[in-house]
Amino acid sequence: MAKKKKRGLFGSTRKKQPRGRRQSKSPADERSNRRMLGLDIGRDDQEMLSEFSDDTNNFYVDERKERKVRRKQYAAEKRERKKKEKRKPLSPTQRKLIRIMSYAVITTVILAVGIILSLTVLFKTQAYEVTGSTKYSETEIIEACGIGKGQNIFLAPKRPAEKKIVSKFPYVEEAHVSFKIPDTIKIGIVEAVEGYLVKVSDTEYLVISTRGRILEKAADKGGYNLPIFIGPKPVTGEPGDYVSYEDDTVLDMIDSITQTFADNGYQGITEIDATDTGDISFTYDDRIKVKLGIPEELDYKVRTAMTIINENIDKNKTGSIQGVLDVSRCNSTRRSYFNEQQLHPTEAPTQDPSQPSTEPAVTTDNYTWTGNDDYNTGGDEIDLGYDYYDEDGYGHYW
Repeated sequence: MAKKKKRGLFGSTRKKQPRGRRQSKSPADERSNRRMLGLDIGRDDQEMLSEFSDDTNNFYVDERKERKVRRKQYAAEKRERKKKEKRKPLSPTQRKLIRIMSYAVITTVILAVGIILSLTVLFKTQAYEVTGSTKYSETEIIEACGIGKGQNIFLAPKRPAEKKIVSKFPYVEEAHVSFKIPDTIKIGIVEAVEGYLVKVSDTEYLVISTRGRILEKAADKGGYNLPIFIGPKPVTGEPGDYVSYEDDTVLDMIDSITQTFADNGYQGITEIDATDTGDISFTYDDRIKVKLGIPEELDYKVRTAMTIINENIDKNKTGSIQGVLDVSRCNSTRRSYFNEQQLHPTEAPTQDPSQPSTEPAVTTDNYTWTGNDDYNTGGDEIDLGYDYYDEDGYGHYW
């Protein structure tokens, strides 16, 4: 029997497709076919929604995401409300502290503004005030300081100005530059005090201040009522420099002697001789030579010598006694020696041979002062019996 042909769904016979590679369809055709058959409606809706849900279109809102965001915001606001409810009110101390801090901030801002204005706009130098100078004119001092008009009185270089003034003028021991509001520069001068002369040669002397500064050069000692220092030649000799020696002990010795006189109110020292630094001496009132010996305990030796002169040798203050006082060993032996002799003996007058000879003009108790002899032998020995001297220079009997 003949086989019956199979019919298709609608009674038509299906043609067999040739075996081999099937013809592929494009994605658009696939979608079109599925839409016609109603098989992919949900997918097309999803694709349509995705096309209108980009950042430039607000047609679509994800409601679930929005609800999550709103829940988070609500939870955060709730937590903040609870914090505020738990927070305690500020105490009076806290409120006071806050006010103080506020005032401090305001004050700081005001001060900052004031400082800026002071340094940039206000307080310009317009006047000068010079005090204390007698050797130099105010114009010279003002020109030397280097602070010109128009400079801010706060920013003006005051310390460099002081150095300029001192370095230019030898007789200015110190200079102090300050300001006076609103527009004045004040310059205070401390003038140097002449202390002594240093003999460089018979025709050259250096005037030294009490602080050791060379003030000027002089051809002779006339016109200066100052003690003369005779000793080693100084290393420096220009006005404005500070006198110095190769041996540092020389300056210490001079300072000790002059300072002792100043501290105790002694007057009348006329010469200090340190030609031999192991046998120092000074001359008092140009009539009593005081031998100090080595530069050791000079303050004690000077006070001892002045006590002996004032209380024993010339206690009546005649001002006529001359001689040599040796206190070089008084610090160890408590003994001093004095020879009453003329320090500057005059030549005996020429006598007529027919006239009888007279006694030598410079003779005391079997000892004749020649200016070179060792006067410690054969002279008048003064043992004052002092056991020690106090800090005021007065002796005490033991």
